[in-house]
Formats: sequence, C-alpha cells, structure tokens
Amino acid sequence: MNKLLILLFLFSAGSMTGWVIELFFRRFLDPVERKKKKWVNPGFFVGPYLPIYGTGLIVLYLLGHIHIPALEATHPILGKLVIFLIMAASMTFIEFVTGMIFINHFHLQLWDYSSYWGNIKGVICPLFSCFWYALAAFYYLVLHPQVLDALDWISRNLAFSFFIGFFYGIFVIDVVYSLQLMVRIKALADEYQVVVKYNAYKSKLVDLREEAKERSYFFLSSKISSVSAKEVFDRYRENFSVKRMMMKPIKKVADKVRH
Repeated sequence: MNKLLILLFLFSAGSMTGWVIELFFRRFLDPVERKKKKWVNPGFFVGPYLPIYGTGLIVLYLLGHIHIPALEATHPILGKLVIFLIMAASMTFIEFVTGMIFINHFHLQLWDYSSYWGNIKGVICPLFSCFWYALAAFYYLVLHPQVLDALDWISRNLAFSFFIGFFYGIFVIDVVYSLQLMVRIKALADEYQVVVKYNAYKSKLVDLREEAKERSYFFLSSKISSVSAKEVFDRYRENFSVKRMMMKPIKKVADKVRH
C-alpha cells in the first residue's frame, strides 16, 4: 500500500477519533472543564478533528512496530511497559512542542494545564502524561491490530481513498478559515501584549452570546457575537489571557548583574 496513503488515512482517522475523545473527556472527566457542564468544540478548527491526535496516531503506529529483544526474551511484560513509556513520552513531546509553538509564535495557548500539579508552562503535566500512557497501552494492545487490518482492507479497496480525499478537501478549507481567525486573535494579543488562553476565550464568547440571547454555535464556538473582537478584549481579556513575559526588563537586569 502507498506509504503516503497510509499516513493520510492515519492522520484523518486519528484527528477525528481524538476530537471525540477530547469532547467526552472535557465534558465528563476533566477536573476543571466538567464543572462548566457545557458541550464545547474542543478543537481550534471548525470541524470535528484535532490534528495533534492525527500526528499522534502516526507516531503510535510507527512505534507499534518496535521491539526490545533483550527485554522481551526475559521479561515480556516489562518490555511492553517500556514500549508504552516510549509512546507516552513521544506523545508528551509532541504536545509540548505544539503547545510552545502556538504560545511563542501565535501567542495562543490552545489548552491550559496551569491548574494541574507539576505542569510545565501549562502545556504538559504528569496527569496528562499518565493519560497518554494509558492511551498508548490501549492502542498497542487493542487498536494496533485493528489499524493493521484497516490498512490491509484499504489496500484492497482503494475506492475508499475517495473519502480520505473528501476529508482533506474539507480540512484544507477549514485550515484557511481558522488561520484567518488566528491572525485576528494574534493581532489583538500583540496589541495588548498578552497570551490568549483559547478555551477560556471560547467559553467567554459562549457566555456573551447566552447573555445577549443570541444563537449558540457548537462548531463555530469561536464566532464573535454582536460584540466586536476588540471590545471583547477591551472588557474581558483578564478572563481569558495572561500578560506576556517582557524580554526587555529581563535583559536590563541581566546587564546590571554583568556590570
């Protein structure tokens, strides 16, 4: 089977499955989000997909083929536990790199773990690393054989690739729309010198629409209400943003220490 088609399928399947996982996790299991008792689109995009999970599924698929002969020969259970650890560490690394890219370059914090113990910059924490470990174990023991069967089926039914192409057609349109939204948010974040906590920002927009008795949008949860985006930042930015670390004062302190 064509390797590109394999990657495209895994990314699309992982992105949509991850969206469903996040939707139910945040609604019923997340210690912070579940208190709000609201269904909110967990992604930055309009559609039902989270690309970080798509990337993660590709990584898990590749790591699912690794073996540790020295351990598996004498301690097969320990060998599997080590593989799960490698998978969880890889997923945590992807989460950290993705989170920091959005914070440093777009001034947007797509998820916020700052209220969880042991978090690093609010983008990774031990609790969610344990979640990745459990997910990695579930993938390796249960899903990996199913994924291999699915890939074998697709290789014998290439007409199904039409649906993969349809997914990416919608996905590209969504990316263009969402990037335009990201540019607008970044411009306001730069103006006010803040990092926007995206989930809190969406939650505030939902609250404003409910207060104004406007129609609520699930997939378009980032859609601005009758209040302009700038007005939302003027009035409510303390509800969904944090002050950006200023580099100039730090540099001045460092210069004083050197002298």
